Amino acid sequence: MDRTYVVTGAASGIGESTARYLRERGARVIASDLHDADVIANLATIEGRAALVEGVTRLSGGRIDAIIANAGGGPAETMLSLNFFGTVATLEGLRPLLNASPAPRAVMVSSIASLSPADPRIIETCLNMDEPAAIAAGMNAIAAGKGPLDLYGSAKHALNCWCRTVAVKADWAGADIPLNVVAPGFIDTPAAAFILSDPERRAMAGQMVPMRGSYPARPEQMAAILAWCVSPENSLMTGQILFADAGFECTARKERW
Repeated sequence: MDRTYVVTGAASGIGESTARYLRERGARVIASDLHDADVIANLATIEGRAALVEGVTRLSGGRIDAIIANAGGGPAETMLSLNFFGTVATLEGLRPLLNASPAPRAVMVSSIASLSPADPRIIETCLNMDEPAAIAAGMNAIAAGKGPLDLYGSAKHALNCWCRTVAVKADWAGADIPLNVVAPGFIDTPAAAFILSDPERRAMAGQMVPMRGSYPARPEQMAAILAWCVSPENSLMTGQILFADAGFECTARKERW
């Protein structure tokens, strides 16, 4: 596999499994994270986003084949900056490096949390790319009694909307770059410890997953899905939100979608 992939959030969980999956199949992977990575970058900050682009450009020689924008999570204070603005900055900042690839691809990692009721003000400010206003809206929501998971869901919902908007535009579809979103369900990673480490929460969440043998899912299962999304074989699908959640989304939304 003579391809170069960039994976953010690659030091643990889904990102680590995806980087390993690709390397085992002969790909070159440029991993980014806060630690234990080829490019150390905090994507919740403007400086970190610039460091990502600089580091990947230097290590790749100015040419990559695919982006897996996986970095996410974090505390309430940086939830929107990392999960929405950091992801968008990753994709837009690295997109020029895809131009020389014969089969450029990109995918983002969202979440079933995006199915939760979203804060309209947060969505609006995110899609207007107004980071200070989005952060202010998020802090207002926290002050009104919302929790970090509510901000996480709104950030991922905004990310889904952004993908649907830009994937068909000239910079992406017009440049023959499929851009998609994969929304995982309950994956056995450190990020899901809040739910999976508590017996009551774990049992309650399990009741919402129809596919009995897939709760909780393993990060390497997500790796295979993400790898296909950014493979040359995916030449037609773009702008799609793929819920890889063992049926959770079907149960939640039924035939409405």
